[in-house]
Amino acid sequence: MSSRVIAPQVDIDNVVTCFRNSVRRARTEEDIRVWVSRCIEEGILEPLGIKEVGKYEYTLVSGARVDALYGHVIIEYKAPGKLSAESDIRRAKEQVIRYIQHEAGSKAEWSRYLGVIVSDRIAFVRYDPRTDTWILRGPYEIRREVVVKLVEALRGLRRKPLDVEHLLRDFGPKSQLTVKLVKALYNKVVGLEEGSRAKLLFNDWARLFRQATGYRPEELEELPELAREYGIGGTVNYDALIFSIHTYYALLLKLIAAEIVYLYGGGKFYRSYIAELDDAYTSRGLEGLREALQDLESGGVFKRLMNIENFMEGDYFSWYLDVLDKDLADLIAEPARRLADYEVATPQLEPEFARDLLKRLYQNLVPSDLRHRLGEFYTPDWLANYLLDEVGLSLENLLKMGEEDPLKPLELRVFRPRLWLGHVFSSLHK
Repeated sequence: MSSRVIAPQVDIDNVVTCFRNSVRRARTEEDIRVWVSRCIEEGILEPLGIKEVGKYEYTLVSGARVDALYGHVIIEYKAPGKLSAESDIRRAKEQVIRYIQHEAGSKAEWSRYLGVIVSDRIAFVRYDPRTDTWILRGPYEIRREVVVKLVEALRGLRRKPLDVEHLLRDFGPKSQLTVKLVKALYNKVVGLEEGSRAKLLFNDWARLFRQATGYRPEELEELPELAREYGIGGTVNYDALIFSIHTYYALLLKLIAAEIVYLYGGGKFYRSYIAELDDAYTSRGLEGLREALQDLESGGVFKRLMNIENFMEGDYFSWYLDVLDKDLADLIAEPARRLADYEVATPQLEPEFARDLLKRLYQNLVPSDLRHRLGEFYTPDWLANYLLDEVGLSLENLLKMGEEDPLKPLELRVFRPRLWLGHVFSSLHK
């Protein structure tokens, strides 16, 4: 890698303890504001290297006074016990919403902000532009996962937001990084030795891909243009080109997923998978990177930190490990270094946001006309929600079931009759 990635050493356990001790001895809102602000400054901002962003008792243009403003994070402190009654929670939420609206100015900016309400519990408020609603998460007891969410938001002050526009700029088809890596993967695929494991994986993928899509390269006039976009000329093996693009996309998603898992399962310190991958390559060279990526591709990261079995099992797109050399390693390491500039768990990173984000990234990597000719179509959100409403699985009905018995919605069984309804399941899960 061209530059080292430094992992921030935020001691999450110490921050949790600081928060708990502060609210335990607090008697007033002012006590919580002073003591918790100190926990944030000394336990989070200083280790992250973030300076000169905190504004306390900050007066907005409207005249309203915010307890604390850190860039796009607005914190409202409340006296102990003031996040217990529903009426208090509702008033606090409405107050934070007004602060965000005044500070952000235009409605287009609302979703960039996160509101945090701190008492002897913690709640989060954000605007969801997809549903045009304000969402309250919590109040939660003060525990590790809750503090991590606050750290994520504050860390985002010095990082790029994980949104489609930034991802396409750095990892889309017009990015030189993407063109170089896809081209390098393509050259490796077309040069695979017959009988090798990587060649067998590629051939099996091509067979299944043709069966699933009815794909015939000679019938797709969009393919030559796709090859030109990725700088590939001469007689093109289009199977190898599509396989290389899919490999690149899969690797990018695995890196993002691993970084998120590290945030929540990394133990005492707030760790970074990207930084550890960089350290493996920097300190141990090619073999260090190979071992780290083998662990990723086999699912070791997810099993070790989150106890998730069979999340990854060395799928078709792990073939590149068999042909990894110094040149390819340098190119594979570059997206990881670039991802270190992103806040992979921004306040916006709810499940529905992540789904739309990754969907749009893939849609730009492979042109829509080509995807449609291959039979790839995404089910619109409105259609998925309509189908759920029609069979009695609307959000309203599920909430009613939950009032009768909190576990009843989890006992439902849903049968998916057609492949294209996968999006319905993700909507139901949401």
